[in-house]
Amino acid sequence: MRAVFLICLAFFSTSLSAQEVEVTHRFGVTQIDGSPQRIVSVGYHEQDFLYALGIAPVGVHDWFGGQPFATWEWAEPARRALGAEPEVQRGFEIDLEWVWNLQPDLIVASFAPMDAATYARLSRIAPVVGPPAGYADWGAPWQDELRLIAQATGRQNKAKEVIKDVQNVLAETRAKYPALTGQSAAVVHVTGTKLVGYGPQDGANRFLASLGLTIPDEFTKLASKAGSFSVSAERIDLFDRDVALWLTDSAGRDFIEALPTYQNSRLAGQGRSVWADQNEMGAMSFQSPLSIIWAVQRLAPRLDSAIQKHGSLPSEPD
Repeated sequence: MRAVFLICLAFFSTSLSAQEVEVTHRFGVTQIDGSPQRIVSVGYHEQDFLYALGIAPVGVHDWFGGQPFATWEWAEPARRALGAEPEVQRGFEIDLEWVWNLQPDLIVASFAPMDAATYARLSRIAPVVGPPAGYADWGAPWQDELRLIAQATGRQNKAKEVIKDVQNVLAETRAKYPALTGQSAAVVHVTGTKLVGYGPQDGANRFLASLGLTIPDEFTKLASKAGSFSVSAERIDLFDRDVALWLTDSAGRDFIEALPTYQNSRLAGQGRSVWADQNEMGAMSFQSPLSIIWAVQRLAPRLDSAIQKHGSLPSEPD
């Protein structure tokens, strides 16, 4: 079966009878029929963007969590409203044979584990929308990604509505929780005995910034080209800010709270830590228009409470 697939892939033509749209992305320019019907998402979170635009994909790529239809709770109402029951590819890499079997007329790969070679092979199956141009891997703002997918699917007006809705929710949240504005914040992921921090272009940090919080300048210096940095668990001081959002499971939390360095920090002593649950961690990773609205309602009150307990900390040089 795989041999037959590879032969077909080598000779499969994607010439279109009506090339109505040209979409520019990191890997070049893609010409797309103005009304694709069978859309397959091979990236990690694009299903959320499609659902937000009112589009039901026929195939999606599961990132993590093992959710039914690779859809988390914040996007489930939108999926159900569209009656979408897409095929799901498990595993981190793109399964080309799985994509080919679904016979798509558009492949969305705006947040996908894709290099130029994989893009070229996918393009033999159907037109491909790659990541927005001008950004590092995984670094494009969600608004740019949404506009790109909307352009490819003829949903530009819907994208404008979605962006406006999210911006309104964020503005209302900032007005409701003014204590957040100007306070320093850190997102911390716990992996084993390491702490992972992120630069300002990370989606979770962009989320915090959209609520008025500030990301330490030091994180820009520490972050690699991939946008993150890793330190030993003893370096709690890097994250000892006005508030810290911790992304870890219960075992990771127990590990952190048992550390003397954490116990002696202002995060512990003044209750400045906010611990995300599994769904909130998923939302911080997805950073889609659907997950952002959902996460704001859950996290903003707790971030505000953590800061309100003692106010802002004295400023320290980075």
